Amino acid sequence: MPSPDFAAHRSVQRYAATLTDLTLGERGERLDLLESFAVYVERDPDTMVEEIFDEATRKYRKRGFYTNAAKAFAASLGGSPNAQLHRSNVIRAFFIANGRRLLTEQPAWMS
Repeated sequence: MPSPDFAAHRSVQRYAATLTDLTLGERGERLDLLESFAVYVERDPDTMVEEIFDEATRKYRKRGFYTNAAKAFAASLGGSPNAQLHRSNVIRAFFIANGRRLLTEQPAWMS
């Protein structure tokens, strides 16, 4: 399970609310993965959501950064290409739950 400080972030609570159909263990794994990603990019989750999209201009600012970071983070943990894609999709789901979108990643077999 993630640390209490991490779980207290509004963006994490929004994401956690979308995981109610999963077991407690599955929710914990996804939230732990998200917490590790936040450490990887050296940002708290609320900052990630805020800086990806500029509300004033209504334009994405750091979508490429977070898309590439999610892919690199997932790869850094090793495993099969499908496992890596699953991990990066967990990060994408966090942004989606918070009203933001990362660029999609194609599975290796579609390339």
